[in-house]
Amino acid sequence: MSDAFQIGPFLLKMSMLAVIVSLSLGFVAISAQLKNNREMKSAVIELLSNALVLAFLVWKFSYVLFYFSKAVENPSSILYFSGGENGAMLAVVAVVVYLTKTVHKKAIPVHFVALGMATGFFAATGVYQLLTVVLEQSSMWYHVQQVALCGFFLWWLHRAKEGLIHLAAWLAPVMWFAISQVYVHFFVPNREAVFAGLSGDQLMYYAFALLLLFLSRRVKPIGGTTNEEAS
Repeated sequence: MSDAFQIGPFLLKMSMLAVIVSLSLGFVAISAQLKNNREMKSAVIELLSNALVLAFLVWKFSYVLFYFSKAVENPSSILYFSGGENGAMLAVVAVVVYLTKTVHKKAIPVHFVALGMATGFFAATGVYQLLTVVLEQSSMWYHVQQVALCGFFLWWLHRAKEGLIHLAAWLAPVMWFAISQVYVHFFVPNREAVFAGLSGDQLMYYAFALLLLFLSRRVKPIGGTTNEEAS
């Protein structure tokens, strides 16, 4: 999505427009998911909105931290560049710290935050993948499968949300999402195998799925015991 169009004096890239539309519809989905609890809906949307703004600001202005000499030589470059992958990782850390402190301070139930984040993620990702198919019309099989997966997990969240109160209830579905990504990433264009025919992204998802499988056997289920206690 490299094309752009003019809005008055501003030049807006199609990729940025797709991101804005996707995020907006992600918050619409969160609002719909939590519509039966207005207090929690407002709290979660405010929390995630602030987290999103924080992530963008840290990612954008971390350019100064990672490229200090260039930023000093040409201050206007701060407006056009970002911190890249390092900035993105720093943004993730900042968001995790912010969410942890704010959820604890405001006593927001964690399962409502998790439900909101998962709903927003799948809705925004699904819309973005769909827009990518429409605007780029390339790598369609990969993007179409991602749209289908996001739609399926959104449907599952809607059906299972009443039971997603405890950590154990989240482990299996997140594990299956990670496994699905291992499969779908076989259709990524110009995929480079790193080990055992899997790319770096696939290995990451595979390791994450194994970790979740391990945790699912250790976390105490509702009304039951762990495997170790049972033995």
